Amino acid sequence: MKRKTWCLLTLGALLTSFALLSAVVIFIDPFQIYRKAERYLPPIDNKTQVYSNAGIVRQYDYDSIVVGTSVTENFRPSQLDSVLGGRFIKLSSSAGTAYNHAILMDLAFRTHDVKRVVYGLDVYSFVKGTDETGTQMPMYLYDDNLFNDAAYWLNRSVLASFIPRCLRTWGQTQTDALRDTMYNWQDQYTYGPEALWDIQFKAAETQKNPGEYIDILYENLETHLLPYIKSNPQTQFDIFFPPYSAAEWVKMAGNGTFDALLALRRLCYSHLSGYANVRIYDFAAKEEWVTDIDNYKDPLHYAQWINDAIAECIARGENLVTDSAQIEDADAQLRAWVDMQLSGGRWPFH
Repeated sequence: MKRKTWCLLTLGALLTSFALLSAVVIFIDPFQIYRKAERYLPPIDNKTQVYSNAGIVRQYDYDSIVVGTSVTENFRPSQLDSVLGGRFIKLSSSAGTAYNHAILMDLAFRTHDVKRVVYGLDVYSFVKGTDETGTQMPMYLYDDNLFNDAAYWLNRSVLASFIPRCLRTWGQTQTDALRDTMYNWQDQYTYGPEALWDIQFKAAETQKNPGEYIDILYENLETHLLPYIKSNPQTQFDIFFPPYSAAEWVKMAGNGTFDALLALRRLCYSHLSGYANVRIYDFAAKEEWVTDIDNYKDPLHYAQWINDAIAECIARGENLVTDSAQIEDADAQLRAWVDMQLSGGRWPFH
């Protein structure tokens, strides 16, 4: 066989193999990029989140979304439907940044008529770089360029792990219950005093200057949240400060960020509160939640029953912030609880 002929045959075989592999991925489509799964159970879990979200935000039926970090993963969209109206889907990003949330909102607004956004404003997410994501993102799945999807079609993990996983559930149909169970970690942990195991109850010698974070906070707000508020005036944004346990604020005191993050809460409120389509809720100092360690698996993460209660509070208009004095009062209460823990060197609450 002539060298030229052998090269052409080899190239043809290689291209045919690539085409066949791509066709298999496109046909089965484990992450639902092109269509919602109807013949298998999609591989949706916390480890596949950055891939799964790309299909969920494109293909699922919804008119309202939950956006936020891991503290939003235990929301139940069916309950949100019931108390707030509409049809919700979770677009959570574990350890997500403001940029993560913007990527998901951008695709949601491009593909759906979004009437309501419940947004967990985790201040930690807004002190990361504006181009920083919590984990590496497959951005080719979030744009509208079909050609760069080759990174999906020829992905080794998709071919070797996720397509076989789909085939093992072939013939099964996902139910609407998946909206509630996706990413939910409620039953994977215990709640109570174990959440305090790494708390030192000791403050850093100096606290960081809020100025170290102010510029990046404003950049994130201006780049990754305010554009969606301004360009979608008919969409209701219910933005809430999450109820970390009182121990989480002691951790902040221990790493020197307590004063800075309190200041950033006030700045977030002042920057967001002037828009007619925005309501801001503050659960940071809700005493019956944040001083009961039985609600937490660690100082930051609360159980599903708190997510349910947040939804009910929003529905009733409880903890709605209507002036900056409410934020200041809550901050004063957080400071008092931190001082109480630091002076006693232990968790002082029931």
